[in-house]
Amino acid sequence: MTNYFNTDPEDGFNPQDHGIEMDEIAKLYAMEDMKEDKRNWAREAANKFYDDFDSLEIPQAVMAIKGMINAEALDLNETNQMLDNMIQIFQDDEEYEKCHTCLQIKNGIND
Repeated sequence: MTNYFNTDPEDGFNPQDHGIEMDEIAKLYAMEDMKEDKRNWAREAANKFYDDFDSLEIPQAVMAIKGMINAEALDLNETNQMLDNMIQIFQDDEEYEKCHTCLQIKNGIND
């Protein structure tokens, strides 16, 4: 899974491609807008994945994820990274119940 918080300032953004003059202040504003877009996308993705877990009890969610890992539909390392990213997003949004649920699922799949 891609790191949601990849904030590399040289991630291929060229202001001139978007009709923005080559101005450092304009570049900083544009880069900040891109960071906010990434955060919003990450938040939406985390909530979408969480909604899949929400209807299941923790043991059922763990069994389902382990089944997909055993079937090689998911990779354990990528799944752990995804759950870490979700936990970080929920901590930033102060949604601690969701953090706890993700942590329990992560601990369950790593047992």
